[in-house]
Amino acid sequence: MSNNDKSYEERKDNRDLEKFNGDYGYPFLGKTISLVKDPYSLMEEHFKKYGPISRMAIVKGQRTLLLLGPDYNEPLLFDREQNFSTAMGYKANLGNFYEEGLLLKDSDDHKRLRRATQQAFKTESLKSYIEMIQPIQDNHLENMPVGIEFTFFPRIKKTLLDVASHVFVGLNTFGKDAEKLTKNFTAISDGLITPLPYPVPFFKYWKALRSKNSLRDFFERRIDRRREEDGNDFFSQVTKAKTPEGDYLPENDISGHMSFLLFAAHDTTTSTLTNMIYLLGKNPLWQERLREEVLSLSSGTLQNEDLEKLKDMELAFKETLRLHPSVMMLTRRSIREVEICGQKIPADTHLTLGICFVHRMEEWWDDPLKFDPERFNEIRSEDKQHPYLYTPFGGGAHKCIGMHFALMNARMFLSQVLRKYKIIIDSSYNPTFQSFPMPMPKDGLKVKFEKL
Repeated sequence: MSNNDKSYEERKDNRDLEKFNGDYGYPFLGKTISLVKDPYSLMEEHFKKYGPISRMAIVKGQRTLLLLGPDYNEPLLFDREQNFSTAMGYKANLGNFYEEGLLLKDSDDHKRLRRATQQAFKTESLKSYIEMIQPIQDNHLENMPVGIEFTFFPRIKKTLLDVASHVFVGLNTFGKDAEKLTKNFTAISDGLITPLPYPVPFFKYWKALRSKNSLRDFFERRIDRRREEDGNDFFSQVTKAKTPEGDYLPENDISGHMSFLLFAAHDTTTSTLTNMIYLLGKNPLWQERLREEVLSLSSGTLQNEDLEKLKDMELAFKETLRLHPSVMMLTRRSIREVEICGQKIPADTHLTLGICFVHRMEEWWDDPLKFDPERFNEIRSEDKQHPYLYTPFGGGAHKCIGMHFALMNARMFLSQVLRKYKIIIDSSYNPTFQSFPMPMPKDGLKVKFEKL
């Protein structure tokens, strides 16, 4: 099949999965409620009962094959022969809100959009962002409560949204727009996981669709002005980009791509930092170890070469993303019949990779529920046992394009926290964790910062 053959996009999902072991769950809802509530337990149940490949159903009765293990991650993510469609894997959920995003593009369309986006994430671009990011992070950090317990998540979400808006959209301050955008992104996230994905007025899905349109309008109202100005931010550059025929990109494509980029640029890092703060509060020895590493560097604005010296912090971030990957599952759909690990998968079959489960498989990880960053050091290298065992950023052509930006942003913020404050988590505090739309303590994380 050529890269230009998109006939598979017109075909419906294959629903004939009876030859596979498994359980579809409840009519209409499938196993959506169990999946949202506790994906680890659901995946463990399927793994023990049915093996590494099993059938189940999710919201709207969509049937999918659940694939568990690095040997299943590899063919879907590496996908040398282009047997799988990422766009069709996400069409039924993410596609309703971010259809112009990178995850909703395949083959040539994906290459063109990724190439256009790549400039924003090259090494030289990342270095230039540091001077832009530091004052924003410092300002937000100075305004966080000190000496009293507070809820961390909404504050870090606002911080990182301001960073993303400045770096990628060229806005110095958001003001009321910041609150509006935060509400829009939150509403869309709620709509992505609702068990009732229908546009019934005032229900979550209806609110999410309205928020999607609000985000689009936010960008489209600014396109003409950005084309006339000399801005060097990513949004300004995209508005001036042209097709091979010499035409500007359609406004709908620009607004949709920017909405997805802004969503991806702050939401996953928000989750990672929330979980990192929790784990360091619960593991004071590691907190002090990272603090000593940070204090060994210069006291001014950290440069890219400084951040690269934070080796212990890198281990801790890797372990945080192992325990709580920002994206718990990845989805694809088969384009043609294909064999995976000795089993034939029919064409047009929806496939779900249980990334979060693989990150905790006892067959691969030593004491997998323990926070143990040393498992990633050069001696143990548990993640190197299989090239697709540890995949917090996906893999292959669709590997997260903003991975290095996200880690740089997170390292900068955590470095300032450790330099100025002691992170304190009450010893009796054991929050319930949610998995969707982002993995983190369900109450937003109760924490106290004490000045050093």
